[in-house]
Amino acid sequence: MEVITIESKAFKSLVDKIEILTDYILKRQVSDKNKEDIWLDSQEVADLLRISTRTLQRLRTENAISYHKLRGRCLYKLSEIEDKLNNRVIKSDPKTIDDFYKNYINLYSKKHSK
Repeated sequence: MEVITIESKAFKSLVDKIEILTDYILKRQVSDKNKEDIWLDSQEVADLLRISTRTLQRLRTENAISYHKLRGRCLYKLSEIEDKLNNRVIKSDPKTIDDFYKNYINLYSKKHSK
């Protein structure tokens, strides 16, 4: 077995680059899933956007976010939420959008692993 040693700074740089690649791949996976029109309920959207359900209700009232009602429940298309984030209809910064993707992937994988 061959052992390779590198400086900790170089190692940290390598780990950062791997994380960037991982994030890119995860975003691509999410964008592929968007084609399937994934639907989320109010609590899921609030959790993903890190806002309260009351704030989400206010966004609905102001017609800032589109939704559909089914049997008394408000449902949202993931692709439309993403579009609102990208068009800055919903206030966010790039970190919020990245967190949105990461949280969605975690939520989606937990939901379908049961």
